[in-house]
Amino acid sequence: MLQRRLLPNTPALLAFDAVARTGNFTAAARDLGQTQGAVSRQVAQLEAQLGVALVTRGARAARLTEPGRAYARAVRSALDTLGQGAMEALGQAPEPGLHLAILPTFGTRWLMPRIPRFVRRHPEITLHVTTRIGQFDLAGAGIDAAIHSGRGDWPGARLTLLMAETVIPVAAPGTPGVAGQPLLALATRPQAWPDWWAHSGQRGALPAPSMRLEQVATLAQAAAAGMGVALMPAFLIRPELDSGALVPLGPETSTGFGYWFVEPDAAPKPATARFKDWLLTETDRDTVV
Repeated sequence: MLQRRLLPNTPALLAFDAVARTGNFTAAARDLGQTQGAVSRQVAQLEAQLGVALVTRGARAARLTEPGRAYARAVRSALDTLGQGAMEALGQAPEPGLHLAILPTFGTRWLMPRIPRFVRRHPEITLHVTTRIGQFDLAGAGIDAAIHSGRGDWPGARLTLLMAETVIPVAAPGTPGVAGQPLLALATRPQAWPDWWAHSGQRGALPAPSMRLEQVATLAQAAAAGMGVALMPAFLIRPELDSGALVPLGPETSTGFGYWFVEPDAAPKPATARFKDWLLTETDRDTVV
């Protein structure tokens, strides 16, 4: 009887699973096609039924508690089992899926234009892609692997370097040079301009950036509109460089950051290994080019 009383309804499980995967109620609601309030109520009802807090609610993010992480793993496993069971009942073989978390800009500017090649090579693998920033509990979020930007530190996970990050100063065509121009910076790379200034042999003191922006796409638009010189990851602005919307104004320098493929310490799923192998092939292709 106790077990039956603790069995939640499916909508509550789906709501909690979506929050665990996405890291916030807004993204979970968008994923489920519901309102944020509806998802929040379902998770609250689930917590009341179990008598334990599963989620710590913040202004921008929803963090799983320790019981929440454990329950998220159980919920993800149960939902996967139900889905596979349904396909078997219908006489269909379960599709090997890969749940992948990616960085928003990396995904839209580098990964997604290349994904058709992976699909053609591995049509048997269904990709489930979500966007996440920063470190999180892979297993608790039901994620098989993630693409992460940083210095190669992620406790409890194995990391494979995909590519080192270099930055290059760019501006609208006709900009005479870096000196004397307003400087535009990525908020996530506060040390990038000082490092570039020192390594490129610029004279005089480094001016303070006139603007700091969080997204690469927004920074590229500002630079292309003539608002100043932006220091940007070179591989993420290849379309603007190829089209001439942005022109380089100096040498590339390393930021010390890299883009990493992150997977749990446990043995990877075959689909995870295939995706990683394909990713390394794509980064090698870029290096050769």
